[in-house]
Amino acid sequence: MPNLRVFPLPGVVLMPGANLPLHVFELRYRAMVADAVAGDGLICVAQIVEGQESAQLGAPEVYPYAGVGRIVSHEGLPDGRSNIVLAPAGRVRLGRERGSTAAWRSFEAEVLPEVNAADPRLALVGERLLGLVAPIFRRFGARGEVLAKSLATLPVASVPAALAPLLVRESAARQEYLAEDDAYRRAELVEAALFAVFAESRVNQAAEA
Repeated sequence: MPNLRVFPLPGVVLMPGANLPLHVFELRYRAMVADAVAGDGLICVAQIVEGQESAQLGAPEVYPYAGVGRIVSHEGLPDGRSNIVLAPAGRVRLGRERGSTAAWRSFEAEVLPEVNAADPRLALVGERLLGLVAPIFRRFGARGEVLAKSLATLPVASVPAALAPLLVRESAARQEYLAEDDAYRRAELVEAALFAVFAESRVNQAAEA
C-alpha cells in the first residue's frame, strides 16, 4: 500500500476480529475521515510509542505493526466532529512516512498475509476461552451478562480474536500479536494472556491473605 492514511492514537490498537468505535475531533483527522469516506474507506490505527503521548498533536513515533480498518459506520456531528466504527480489514507493517500536502499523516505499508485462518484448532481454543471467561463476566452483573451472551453468539473459532482487545494489553504483546501471520498462533497468544491474568490474580490474592 503506497499511501495509507494513519490515525496515531495512544494506547489504542485495531485488532483483527473486533470492530473499533472512535470519536474524531481533531481537525486534521476530521479531514482524513472525510477523505476516507469519499474514497476506499480505509484507515490504519497505529499506537503511539509509549512515552510520546504528549506529542500526539504533532508527529509522534508509532509502533510499526498496526491494524487497518474500513469505515462501516459514520455519524457526522453538527460541529464537524464525527463518530465512526472501523471494521478490521487487515494487518500491516508500516514503512516510510510519506510527505504529503494532506493535513493527516500517511505511510507506505506492507500488507501482512493471513495463515491458517480456517484452522480447526481455532474452535478448540475458542471453546476453552469461552468456558473460562463466561463465568467471570457473569460475576459483573448485567453488563458482564451481556458480554458473555455476545461471546456465545459468535462462532467459537472467532472467540480468541474477539477477546484479544481485552486480554492483549501490553504494547510489546500487541506488537507480537499484530506481527503474527498465523491465526492459530494468535489464538494461542490470547489464551496465554488469559492465563497470565489468572496467575497475576492468584499472586495478588496471596499477597492480600
